[in-house]
Amino acid sequence: MIGWGGEKLLGHLYYWGGLTGSLPQLLVNHGYQVFQPALSCSSNWERACELYAQIKGTRVDYGVAHAKKYGHARFGKDFTGAGLDPAWGSPGHKVHFIGHSMGGPTTQLLISLLQMGSKEEVQAAAAAAVPVSPLFLTNKSASQFVSGFFSISGVLQGTPAKEIIDDWSGFVIHFIQHLTMIKDLGSIGKLWDFQLGHWGLEQKSDESILSYVKRIFKSDWANGTSNAAFDLSITGSRDPARAPSFAQPGVYYFSVPTSTTDKKPNGEYVPRLLTTLPFLIPTASAIGRINDPKLLGSDSASWRDNDGLVPVKSSSSDAAGFIDFAVDLRSSPLKLPLAKPITGKYHNTGIIEMDHGGVVGMTDLLAMMHCSSLFLNMARILLSLPR
Repeated sequence: MIGWGGEKLLGHLYYWGGLTGSLPQLLVNHGYQVFQPALSCSSNWERACELYAQIKGTRVDYGVAHAKKYGHARFGKDFTGAGLDPAWGSPGHKVHFIGHSMGGPTTQLLISLLQMGSKEEVQAAAAAAVPVSPLFLTNKSASQFVSGFFSISGVLQGTPAKEIIDDWSGFVIHFIQHLTMIKDLGSIGKLWDFQLGHWGLEQKSDESILSYVKRIFKSDWANGTSNAAFDLSITGSRDPARAPSFAQPGVYYFSVPTSTTDKKPNGEYVPRLLTTLPFLIPTASAIGRINDPKLLGSDSASWRDNDGLVPVKSSSSDAAGFIDFAVDLRSSPLKLPLAKPITGKYHNTGIIEMDHGGVVGMTDLLAMMHCSSLFLNMARILLSLPR
């Protein structure tokens, strides 16, 4: 969700692989070319703009209209001269994406912008007599840029965790404490860049991570609707004011839903205590018994099976539903279904019984053993797609 790219947190913890090794490096060792962008903890729109800029090697442009609407600077970090693939979108320069957690809806939105652009941003830039970001142009096709996309535990339809968690500042602090195994965050400085400079919320040089988190959660950013917490909520994911985001023609979509809960006879779901990160047990339990027809509709019970943060219903596909594409991603050799995938629709590869962090090895002491085949097989599927 708020990954720190390829760097080690505190010198020892990878986002993709945890304590035991780097899953992207595993792919590199098998001949794949892998990039690891690091994005902010802001809205999917802002993160999509950041991802585009990091790949193309440009300055992050959040758009004239978006910046004005939400009250932040139009421009962010400058990646000029440091693009991951500056020729991205030209012949021979297509990519595959693998996104985890918020990386799911962020990548889905980026692909939608690559396909449809933003008429609102084109018009706002014209009215202001300034150049518009190429990302917002409406004469593109996503298939120029992207072949396939795997969403792992993706928050594709939102999660009721936002409505369940009352104290998001405390939740993030607790999350960092579990990741770092450091209780006294008041003595720790910068851990990773939250990339909120366009909101005027950089961490100060003499500011502890504890003070910084408390400060940003008292800001207009945290109390507004252009941040990760709102976009990941059920309400935010259905907000009609949001830019359209759904599977696009010409791109192959795959989902890897995860679950750490079991169904009880009364219809509620309870976390598996021995294999669920203790930090996630309270939210897994709360989502597992949720009954909120006003928020979720008459089928609110269908949202209960979850991985500690995200319901299986949400991590399976966007609102348009999915095609069954059952495959054991942890098997060797990989056996693919007979039916060929099609573009413009999510293909659900089947539930993996792991919690939200364990599936990327972040919280798994045996990550390289449990996740190696999963990532190698995702790469094999993506490389087998027509280009």
